[in-house]
Amino acid sequence: MDELRKQVLNHTAGEERVEVNQRHLIDKILARYSAEFVVFRELMQNADDAKSSSVEIVYETQNKSADKSNILKDKCVRILFKNNGFAFRPEDWSRLKKIAEGNPDEQKIGAFGVGFYSLFSVCEEPFVSSGGQGMAFYWKGDQLFAKRAAINQEDQTWTTFLMDMRDHAEFPNAEDFGRFLATSLGFTGNLREVSVYFNDKRIIRITKKMSDPRTMTIFSGLNTTSPEKMFHLRSVDVRNVQLDVERTIIPSKFSLTRSTLNDYPTEETSIFLRVASGHLDVRVSRTFSADMERTTKKKPPSQTIIQMIFTGYDEQYFSEDKNKKISGIFKNLLPFPEQGRIFIGFPTHQTTGCSSHLAARLIPTVERESVDLVDKTLSVYNNEMLCLAGILSRILYEDEMSQISKVYKEIVGSSVKIDEATISAREWLEKRAAHALSHFTFKPSTPNPHIGQIIETLFLNCASQPLSIMSTLGVQSINSVRMPNSEMAAFIKTIPTIPKIVMEQCDVFIKKAKNKMNIIKDISLGDVFNELQNRTLSQEDTVALMKWWIGYRTKEQVSESDVQQLLKLAVVCIDDNVIPLNKIQYWLNPAVVPPDYEVSSSVLPYSISKSFQKNDIEKWFGGWKELSLATWTQYITSKPQLENDPDFAEKVLGTIARSFQKCSSNDQNTIKQLLVGKKCIPTKHGLKIPDDSYFPNVDLFPDLPIINFQNVKVVEKLLQKLGVRKHVELQLIFDRLVSQGNWDHMQLVKYLASVANSLKEIELKRLKVTAIWPKEQNTKHELSSAKTDDDEIKAKPRIHRFLASDLYAPSAEMREFGMPLIEWNGKWRKNSEEAKFLFSLGLREYPPLKIILQLADVSNSDTVLRSKALKYFMDNFKDKYSSEYKAEEIKVAFLPCTDPKIYETPMGCFSNPECTIMSFNALHQDLRFRAEELGIRQHPSRDRLLNRLIQSPPENEQRAKDIFGYLASRLGDFNQTDWSMLRDLNFIPIRDESQTNSIKYVTPRNCFFKGSDETYAEFFSYVDFGERANKFLLSCGVKTEPSPTEFAEFLVKSSQEFWNSVGDNVEKYLAVLRNIAVNYNSIYRNRSLLADMSRAPILIGIKKKEIVADKENFDYKGQDIDHYVLAPAKDIFLNDDTNFQHVFNPLTAPMEEILENFYKMLGSRSLSANVKASVQVKGNPMASTGSARLQKTIRERAQLFYHDIHRSDVKQSVDWVQKLKVMETDQIEATYELITNNQIKVEPIYSYILKDTRVNNSWTLYVTPGEPDYLDIASNLGKHIFRKCKWKDISHLAMLLTTPLGSLKRKGYPVDRIMLNYKKPMRVAEKYEIPNPPITPEVQPQANPKPSSNVSPIKLAPEIEEYANQLQEMFPKCDPNYIRQCLAQEKTDHLQKVANKLAESKYPEIEPKHQPNGVSDNEDGRLGTKKSGWGGSIFKSLSDLLPTNSTSTNSTSTSSESQKPTSVQKQSQKTQPTQPNEVQKQQQKTQTTQPIEVTPRSTQHLRNALKDAVKSCRPNSGASVNSQGGINIVSESQTSYCDVLPGIIIIITIIIIKMQFE
Repeated sequence: MDELRKQVLNHTAGEERVEVNQRHLIDKILARYSAEFVVFRELMQNADDAKSSSVEIVYETQNKSADKSNILKDKCVRILFKNNGFAFRPEDWSRLKKIAEGNPDEQKIGAFGVGFYSLFSVCEEPFVSSGGQGMAFYWKGDQLFAKRAAINQEDQTWTTFLMDMRDHAEFPNAEDFGRFLATSLGFTGNLREVSVYFNDKRIIRITKKMSDPRTMTIFSGLNTTSPEKMFHLRSVDVRNVQLDVERTIIPSKFSLTRSTLNDYPTEETSIFLRVASGHLDVRVSRTFSADMERTTKKKPPSQTIIQMIFTGYDEQYFSEDKNKKISGIFKNLLPFPEQGRIFIGFPTHQTTGCSSHLAARLIPTVERESVDLVDKTLSVYNNEMLCLAGILSRILYEDEMSQISKVYKEIVGSSVKIDEATISAREWLEKRAAHALSHFTFKPSTPNPHIGQIIETLFLNCASQPLSIMSTLGVQSINSVRMPNSEMAAFIKTIPTIPKIVMEQCDVFIKKAKNKMNIIKDISLGDVFNELQNRTLSQEDTVALMKWWIGYRTKEQVSESDVQQLLKLAVVCIDDNVIPLNKIQYWLNPAVVPPDYEVSSSVLPYSISKSFQKNDIEKWFGGWKELSLATWTQYITSKPQLENDPDFAEKVLGTIARSFQKCSSNDQNTIKQLLVGKKCIPTKHGLKIPDDSYFPNVDLFPDLPIINFQNVKVVEKLLQKLGVRKHVELQLIFDRLVSQGNWDHMQLVKYLASVANSLKEIELKRLKVTAIWPKEQNTKHELSSAKTDDDEIKAKPRIHRFLASDLYAPSAEMREFGMPLIEWNGKWRKNSEEAKFLFSLGLREYPPLKIILQLADVSNSDTVLRSKALKYFMDNFKDKYSSEYKAEEIKVAFLPCTDPKIYETPMGCFSNPECTIMSFNALHQDLRFRAEELGIRQHPSRDRLLNRLIQSPPENEQRAKDIFGYLASRLGDFNQTDWSMLRDLNFIPIRDESQTNSIKYVTPRNCFFKGSDETYAEFFSYVDFGERANKFLLSCGVKTEPSPTEFAEFLVKSSQEFWNSVGDNVEKYLAVLRNIAVNYNSIYRNRSLLADMSRAPILIGIKKKEIVADKENFDYKGQDIDHYVLAPAKDIFLNDDTNFQHVFNPLTAPMEEILENFYKMLGSRSLSANVKASVQVKGNPMASTGSARLQKTIRERAQLFYHDIHRSDVKQSVDWVQKLKVMETDQIEATYELITNNQIKVEPIYSYILKDTRVNNSWTLYVTPGEPDYLDIASNLGKHIFRKCKWKDISHLAMLLTTPLGSLKRKGYPVDRIMLNYKKPMRVAEKYEIPNPPITPEVQPQANPKPSSNVSPIKLAPEIEEYANQLQEMFPKCDPNYIRQCLAQEKTDHLQKVANKLAESKYPEIEPKHQPNGVSDNEDGRLGTKKSGWGGSIFKSLSDLLPTNSTSTNSTSTSSESQKPTSVQKQSQKTQPTQPNEVQKQQQKTQTTQPIEVTPRSTQHLRNALKDAVKSCRPNSGASVNSQGGINIVSESQTSYCDVLPGIIIIITIIIIKMQFE
């Protein structure tokens, strides 16, 4: 193509100029200018570039000079736009008439050279005048022309653009037009005034005033360079700007009257704003500059300016009217709170994301409505410029916050007193800060959100220092300010938080900063610690802090160190008292200690604690406790006023007394110890210690110090506890009243009884240990002697004094027992105060337990006293003796037993008389109802029962029956240890067979209960002591029969003896083996026993032996029987291959799965694993008709073999079966070697599968000639298909190989689904053909097959003759000549095709007189079989059992399903065109199946199986069949069904049975 282009360019002729339709071009350019007032935007931009200070826009109507011209409804026909900038230069005139050239000055906005052509959107032929020259534009067709010439212009100050409107229109909406002009004037650098006229009437005048610029400080840490280093911010200045407007307010709906403009109101308003200008240095590479110049037609500037409009809170406030609204004409210039726009000379559609307008020399799209971020070069330039916008925004914001901070420090920070002025100033500053933050809170910019994201990113990240924000402590870095927390507000004073005004007005920014940017955080526990560290807390602060702490701990997990830190830092100042909270230990309960009482500094002031619940204080503040009375008492007793001021002492004691009884015993003792030594008891004789003070009721002596309280009852109990006396101490009594050795004890006891309640413990103790009380001298004997004396005894004996505890109350019963009594004058009343006091000192009311039992002891010879003592003890047991009576500690034999001569201790007798069976003593029957309370057990303990059984086992069976029966009632007393001991204890008496009338003792472990089956009686000991006694023995370990372990041990020791005892009952021995096998898990841990079992000859091995013929079992001649012997496991094989078992006839295990597993555990080996087999294929293997048919059958049904077989059980896949080849060979010989004895045997086999060593993954099934043995073939297939092949798998495969598919379908076998992807091949000719036999001319196919009795036999070739005999055997009723005729008609596959024909259609039956040899009529007219032996007449015998109806016969060899005819059918139809119609119809309706060839050889295995089945019905030593009768419900199989072949096999089975028994 390059060569072709060169050829064209080198051609001299044919050059043409490209034509441009300028009208269409301009229209298409203008189509992209969709904004309103676009003409004025372009003209004002040009005016500003020309340094104009004023612009006038004039709308003229047709009749401008008439009065009607002031009607706004008049159509405008012309627009004049005038500016007072410098006049057009020649280059300006030149660019004016060029499209897309633009202004090459990089400081100018124009970039594309299409701005002027916006005039064509209004007029057709604009005219421009400037500096005394004019240029007129006009059209010639679609081409635009311009003509410039000098003009006679009177006022050359103005440059004027004249536009005769293409479509006359009304004056634009004054509100919208004014808003556009005001907005456009916001960023102009030179323009200061814009006026709009309607004809001669000025409608709008907008003026702009600007202050001198103020240089803004660029704070340290600010990055002033754009990310790509293209722009550098050199400096920033800001100007205050004021815009004033004077305008006529024209309503949106004009009046229908012809009013003039003078009828409408006018408005004058102003706004204030700030314009910040950033002065930028521009650095770009030459490459970038060239790329940009190519795109915009101008180079990037070396310097440029970026500007932003910012209105502070004050500017916004003063720009609003009294309704807080800004004039609609300034709506777009002050967008707050809406987003500002980007100005590229004039506003575009793109917003900035914040509330500031941005003016910059950005490169717009052609229509100047959007920023170009598509062009690769311009996108980089604009991105960099926008980054500087973010930096300038940050400078503006920080400058505003800096000014706020300065004012805050001057007004609020220096204010000592917080007054209304300070609060008002703080509120104003917070509003100002909130306004600034809201101003620079970025939202998604439109239409391009990426622009706002760029500016915001630089705004937040352009400085190293964090963003400033207003807080409760003035302007702070945002990372040091925290979110406000209402729960903390009352005590947080030094941590800066966000003020409420800022939170409300800047909600969007605060949420973003907290949740997304994570630069504002909640007040943390560390912040609280800082707060506490920096100041002390007032009472109110402390309450607020504690309330917050309680709430905080209920929500957050706080460590113990944090708790201690809080208490350490928190310091409370109350009334100039500084109290660190970590010194606080207690809080005050006003119910215990009044709040106005003095307390220690470790107590939390009540003014604080009263605001909280008790549980909260104790739970959340490190273990503060309630100030206990004891703790306060300890503090108050340290005050000297307690012992100096009686009033103070009375007040303190009153306070203690009110709560004293509520205190714990420890606190009461503490208080007592604190006060007992203090002189704090006010008395009549001054302050005394409690022990020296007396209650007012003690008036025994007048000089006693009696207490002096206003209300004694309030403090009475406290004073008692402190030891204030209610009676005179004994020593004083002894000293004052008793001066002699003898005194009246009656008077003394009366006084002491009266003051008994006030006696101290030590005083009572002294009375108890002092011998004060005299003994009664008149014993029973002395009294009786005194009665015989006539003289009165006047002399008083010498008084001996005793302790009260040595004497008894003077009662009649105590006198009878001879107890020492206290001397008593007068009648003794045990309920009197004196008696009660003496009892409290130890006076005995009744004999102690030891004494009364000694009186009742059997050793007491006084039987009367002994009986009274026992009766007294029993009568008073519950009230007087039960508490100290302990039966096990009583060693006195005082209890009578059933034997009146025997007395026992409580532990020596029992309440149940049955225990006497074992020679224990039983309690007398009169006392048995009291046995429980006397601690007498019902039965002897388990220890005593066991000891008695060990020491005295039963001496005979009757005695054992009684003892064991009693022990059976005590089964619950014995524990597992006892049973374990009894299990091995020789205590069960049995007859000793070795000695006459002698017994021996055996353990429960070695004997068993008698039962119906005592099979093992001569080997194990059996006992029976009755049902009750046997329960005890059962718990001891006697079992109903030996356990598997015992059986195993028994067999190890006595297997031969047991084998001899069972005789011919082998099943009895097998039952034992099964029992052990089933419970093998219970003995497998006994390693030594398992080793013995493995070595000992305990297992039954089976060996086949041939039956010797005799008269009794003549019919079983040649059959095998099982011969059983005992042998060790290593000598017995597991019969997992019956073929190997048949070959070698070794000792094999019984074919029961449980026994085989058991034998294997003991060491028996698998027979197949110990036999080496090698197979040799002899002869010349080749494919034959039979092998091909078999191969086809196997491959065709391969899918069926795998149905319902789990993948893990499969050894070879279905592909392997479908690739399996079948070859026929002369002979297959197998050589077997039994490894254990090197025995070798060679056997012929009928089929085998071998791998082809020459071809990879090729396998061949070799079969011998003749009828295939399908069971043998199925066995070979199963060994390769399945990982574990069982007999049921083999029989299933055999069924699948032999059963027609139609029969499988008919019986519900899912053939179609299984073989879904298998395409059944068409039947083809066999590989090996037999030459066509010669047919004689007279042999022709017959149309109607009829019996051919009169026709001579058809002659066939010799090789075909054999087929006729086989077919006659298969179809015995068929006319032989018809068979021969059909054979003669076939050319190939004679046997198969004729067999199919005969099986699928009717055939002529033989007449009786023409039946084949060996067939004769029976008496009932049915075909019968001669008794001429087996020879090939099996099907003749079969005919005796089948119905004679030909239809029935036919139905067994055809399928009733409608399928396509096989190739045999089709061939038959072609060769027999004259067949009867009904036969043809029958062939079309019926389904054809592959013929089933049955020969005597095919039933070889069946005959053997039948013999085994018959043999199994005989007893072991019998010849007659005698199987056990039974009824079994048989359900139809879900996986296999009876059909043609199985049905024939069943019939053959009947024939064989018949033959065997005839």
